[in-house]
Amino acid sequence: MTALAMIIGMVPMALGVGDGGEQNAPLGRAVIGGLLCATVATLIFVPAVFALLHGRGKASAEPEMDASLDHVIA
Repeated sequence: MTALAMIIGMVPMALGVGDGGEQNAPLGRAVIGGLLCATVATLIFVPAVFALLHGRGKASAEPEMDASLDHVIA
């Protein structure tokens, strides 16, 4: 929500509205782009990488079941 509020607040600056706005427009666009990239990375990329790494570690940590005990489980 904070990133969205900042992005919305930077739209007038990115559009170059007002006196001298054409000089500040590139800064506004850069801030909006950075916030969008950081938000996507935080909400999608980081959890996806964590899930991959966490799942891989869990699979290798599970002990293998002895085949001679199959009759006990069934």
